Amino acid sequence: GDSGEEQTKKPFEALWKLSSTVGYEKSQADILLNGNEGTEWTAQIVEGATWCSFHYQRSESTQTGMLSGPLNVLYVYYAANSGAEQREAKIKITTAGQPEQVLYLTQLAREQQNLPAFGLWPELPSEKADANYQYVTHYAKLNDKTVRNFSLCFDKTKRAALWVAYPIHKSYVGSVGRTDAWAFDPVLSSGWQPDCIARSYRGNYDRGHQIPSGDRQANAELNAQTFYMSNMTPQLDRLNQDMWAKLETGVRQNSCSDTLFVVTGAYFGPNAGTTTDGAGNTVAVPTHYYKVLLRTKTGTTGKAVKNCSDLELKSIGFWVEHRSYGNVAPPRSICTTVADIEAKTKFTFFPQVSDAVKKQSDPSSWGIN
Repeated sequence: GDSGEEQTKKPFEALWKLSSTVGYEKSQADILLNGNEGTEWTAQIVEGATWCSFHYQRSESTQTGMLSGPLNVLYVYYAANSGAEQREAKIKITTAGQPEQVLYLTQLAREQQNLPAFGLWPELPSEKADANYQYVTHYAKLNDKTVRNFSLCFDKTKRAALWVAYPIHKSYVGSVGRTDAWAFDPVLSSGWQPDCIARSYRGNYDRGHQIPSGDRQANAELNAQTFYMSNMTPQLDRLNQDMWAKLETGVRQNSCSDTLFVVTGAYFGPNAGTTTDGAGNTVAVPTHYYKVLLRTKTGTTGKAVKNCSDLELKSIGFWVEHRSYGNVAPPRSICTTVADIEAKTKFTFFPQVSDAVKKQSDPSSWGIN
C-alpha cells in the first residue's frame, strides 16, 4: 500500500564527490545527486558563473535533470584562477517539495599556501623553519561558516606529514560516514605527495590517516579532506585496524564542551625503512607514531586555553612503536608526557601552556587503565 511507498522515499541530497576545495588549474568537479528515481532537479550557479559552467565548452549556469539509476553526476567545469586570491562559487540545487541544497566551490590561487595561524590556535605546534617543510591549513564550510579543519607540517623528503593538528568538538564529529574520497591535497604539489589514490602502499600497509575520518563526520566536505594524500602514511594494517583504531576512538571520547586539542604525528627514526606507494614511488615508513592531547580538566570552563591556569588543564602523550600490538585496548606502556614527545621529535607542542602542564601523565584520567 501507500505506507510502503512512503517508507522507501529517500531525501534528495547533493554532495561533492571529492572536497569542495580545488586547485588553481582548469578542471572539473563532480556533484553526486542522490534520491528517488524520477526526482526532477534544477541546478543554478548563482555566484561564480564567470568562471564556472555546467558545460565544458560554453557558459551554462543553469541545468535541469531527472534522477535515474543509482549514480547521478552533475559536472561543474571551472577555468584556471589567474588571480592572486582564492574565489568561491555558489551552486543552488532545487527539487519539488524538498529543501534547497546549497554547495560552495572554493578555487585556490596559484601561489596560495593557506598557512596555519601560528600562535593563535592552541593545537598548533611552534613553527620550525625548514626548506623541506610546507605548512598548510584546510578549511571547510560547517553550518554556513568557514571553519578550520586541520593543519599539517608536510615533509617533502618523506612524502608525509610530520604532524597534523586539529581541534575536536561535537560540532565536527557527526555521522555522515566515510567518503573514501581519496585525492591529492590541492594546496601541495602532487609530486611531493604519496600516490595511493587508486591503491594502497605495497606490503601490509594501509593508507593510515593521521587525522582520522571518524573525527570529521559532521559533513562530507570535512570528511573528504581527511582523505587527502598529505594526511596518509604507510601504516601496518594490524596496527591501523586494531590498537591504533581503538586509540583514535578513545581520543574522541575525551572531547568536551570546551575543545580537545590534538596533534597526531609520524616519526621517522634513524632505522626507518621504505616501501612504494600505489604508483611505485619510494616512500619512507615511520618507525613510530604519536599523539599529544590537551584540554581543560572539567571540559566546561568556557575559557580559552591561554586564559586557563595550570590547575585547570590536563595533557598526555602517546608514543606508539610501528608494530602490531594485537587487537587490544591502548596499553599504559604507550602513555607518556607531552614534554617527552617534544624531546623525541624536537617539535614544541601547545606553546600557549606551561612546561608544568606538559609534564603531566595520568592515563586513567584519559580513560586508559
